[in-house]
Amino acid sequence: MRRDYRKVEENFYIKKWRGRVPIALVFPVTYELGMSNLGFLTLYERLNSYNEIVCERVFYDEGEIRSLEGNRLLKDFPIILFSVPFEGNYVEVLKILKKSGLSFNPKENSQILLGGGVALWSNPEPLAPFLDGFLLGEWEALEESLVPLFIDYAFNKETLLNKLLEFDFFYSPFYTEKRKVKIAKISLLSKPLKSNLLSEKAKFGKSYLIEVSKGCGRSCRFCLAGYIYRPPRSYPVEGLLEVLEEIPPYSKVGLIGLEFANKEEVKILGSKLLSKNCILTFSSLRIESLEKDFLELLKSTKTIALAPETASLKLKKIINKPILEEDLIKTLENLKTIGIKKVKLYFMIGLPFEEIEDIKETTGFIKKLLNLKLPFQLVFSFSFFVPKPHTPFQWVSLLDPKEMKRRKNFIQKELSEVKNLKFESLNFTLLQAILARGSSQLKHFLLSLAQENSLSRSLREIKDLNLYLSPPEERDFSFPWDFIETGVSKEFLWKEWERAKAQKTTPFCLPQKCNSCSACSLFSRLKIKGSSIF
Repeated sequence: MRRDYRKVEENFYIKKWRGRVPIALVFPVTYELGMSNLGFLTLYERLNSYNEIVCERVFYDEGEIRSLEGNRLLKDFPIILFSVPFEGNYVEVLKILKKSGLSFNPKENSQILLGGGVALWSNPEPLAPFLDGFLLGEWEALEESLVPLFIDYAFNKETLLNKLLEFDFFYSPFYTEKRKVKIAKISLLSKPLKSNLLSEKAKFGKSYLIEVSKGCGRSCRFCLAGYIYRPPRSYPVEGLLEVLEEIPPYSKVGLIGLEFANKEEVKILGSKLLSKNCILTFSSLRIESLEKDFLELLKSTKTIALAPETASLKLKKIINKPILEEDLIKTLENLKTIGIKKVKLYFMIGLPFEEIEDIKETTGFIKKLLNLKLPFQLVFSFSFFVPKPHTPFQWVSLLDPKEMKRRKNFIQKELSEVKNLKFESLNFTLLQAILARGSSQLKHFLLSLAQENSLSRSLREIKDLNLYLSPPEERDFSFPWDFIETGVSKEFLWKEWERAKAQKTTPFCLPQKCNSCSACSLFSRLKIKGSSIF
């Protein structure tokens, strides 16, 4: 039986269809995860703020695919927008099309199928054979240009596509030759994004989500978000305080984007929310930011997550995340004073130039932490490093799966007495790595997976698997995503790769104070109604 999630929701929209443009907003993951994604929730609210539009949510489901609000089939909507946050969700996109009776060839569908989301900004090519086009950029930078077109041409697919092709942020492999596509980003932030749609079944519970900054200037070389969102931008404190006034007392509030936020401003915001008896949660926390005065904001938090990535000093320099061992221990000691129940620590396996001695340093460090006898539960999660486009590590080879398994077994043996030890799936890592650096030639591979074939069976559909797993380490090698301009130059990424090989660290990104990566200088090159297009 189909579950009616509206019974556990507040502030959703129910609109009559007559005289309005129906838009399906599809999140190709479960309801619980989709309802914890601020970008998805913001887009839903912004589209429904227009009287001419009725926007309904669609999530991936093992059963029949229907919209949440009106119980409509996907075929009923003239515009279908896919919000795709991770490469691993590409298979679900195809499964949704199949379940909905839509063709895998977008030209055969009367509906217009569009994709967006950070995974597609990075590299839309694997999904290019299946969608009409891609909207690359932050919604705040796209809305003014897109909404009038949706309203005027929703029922005329050809005209709408032709109008979209006039914008540099739109990519459609079917209707134009490949050209440079520039990710649209808002240049001046004013009022922060805040979700108003609440659900008891969301991953973070019934929480208001607030974005306090965009991007991150920490320059971790493995991190896609750290490069694709450049330059990092902060909201004015006045705008943040204005949003806080809209939060009812005793609410649960999640702060998103703390990586680049001014620490003093975050403390002001946190104190303001605590004075309203709100419970605070954080999407991520920097170890170096958790000083004693900041810990006061965590008193209502039961679980926090920290990501040291590795205990090897060599690898810390290579990935440009030089967190000192003693700083992490000091942070954990400080957490004893505020009643934390659980701390999740995230590590990576298979980082560039990793050797068994580096892994031994990490397992030894974990043993050291356990010997501290801290009064809260420690959970250790290991994921396998996946090279991402538009980062200095886009030239790095993925660790051989057999070697992944060997290193996983080594860690399990070294930490055999550790109960809370978790590992990411090897198959999921391999899938993610292929799709992250994939091309449109993966069409039959994705179709095979969508037909419920195993990964090993589907891999037979890839002619040159090594090209995706181990590309040539050549500065001018042509990647499938090179036509996308993020604002960060490929030359800069290559220089950062050279610095990584030399174990040299790079300072934090300082917007408008340096021009090393080119993001700031390109930020105002082209303007579209107050927004910048890289």
